[in-house]
Amino acid sequence: MSFLRNLAGGLRGLLRKERVEREMDEELRGYLDAAVNEKMRRGMSHEEAMRAARIEMGGAESVKEQVRAVSWESLVETLWQDLKFGLRLLRFNPAFAAAAILSLALGIGANTAIFQLLDAIRLRALPVKHPQELAAVRIAERNGATGSFVTRYPQLTNPMWEQIRAQQQAFSGVFAWGPTTFNISPGGPVHSVQGLWVSGEFFDVLGIAPEKGRLLSPADDRPECTSAGVVVSHAFWQREYGGDESIVGRKITIEKHPFEMVGVAPASFYGVEVGRNFDVAVPLCAEPTIRSEFSVLNRRDGWWLTVMGRLKPGWTIERASAQLRVISPGLFEATLPAEFDPAEMPNIFSATN
Repeated sequence: MSFLRNLAGGLRGLLRKERVEREMDEELRGYLDAAVNEKMRRGMSHEEAMRAARIEMGGAESVKEQVRAVSWESLVETLWQDLKFGLRLLRFNPAFAAAAILSLALGIGANTAIFQLLDAIRLRALPVKHPQELAAVRIAERNGATGSFVTRYPQLTNPMWEQIRAQQQAFSGVFAWGPTTFNISPGGPVHSVQGLWVSGEFFDVLGIAPEKGRLLSPADDRPECTSAGVVVSHAFWQREYGGDESIVGRKITIEKHPFEMVGVAPASFYGVEVGRNFDVAVPLCAEPTIRSEFSVLNRRDGWWLTVMGRLKPGWTIERASAQLRVISPGLFEATLPAEFDPAEMPNIFSATN
């Protein structure tokens, strides 16, 4: 199924280039807005934050070229241009043409197989229990969304997450998460670490057991929490505290606010982003404490979360998506800001893995 989705996405990129370009522009704007908001929260003016964010991101066209470069449809377009040029040259030497075409075909087949294998490994490489059972919930085509895009994966808002958790039937457990960075310096120079916003169900649904202490639970992620506990990664525990056995119960300063470290994740668990490691996991409910006036927890236009779940036995992606389609109209009505034009939104959630 992942191959078919990859094929369909590529065909869409070839046949609907203008829409794909608009979506890339939207993603880049979301990333830029998130970076600017984060830098303003750290004390920069809007102009300074915008300039720094643009420097970090680089030129928009350059970024888009990098995205296009890793998509198979871009390879098809390039191949087609090269093939037309090559045919014009090879028609003058038929014997050489036959050998060259055979070699080209073998090369294309090998590269395609490698790409599919790497893609499958990436999708199944999360260091968790039965990763093939996990699926992400997202809006099928999110057109016209405005507001604050706060993280690298601003798929959904917290009000949407709460409605999905309450109404979904496809998953044995669901959780929400979002990547961020935290300053853990109590004063003086900034000491930034990789953070995760996580709902209370995060570790339980993933099937993670603690190495020290305990992990977060729904009891830690209660509304308006002010003294939430946090979980640190094994690598962070070793790097920052030298593996001190008395780590559980100690305090860590996050954005000038003290939090208790209630546990250490196992060494095998680096998070839910292949290629990135987390340092500190913080409950969603602590977001207003940490971000203060920049909080998006209860904003209907605050896009900052990704929602994932573990499919129930016997449930497929298609069946899960069908159930999400049934609840989508009411869910959108309950969570979209009043100023949103329903005609701009497809009102359809889907499950993907």
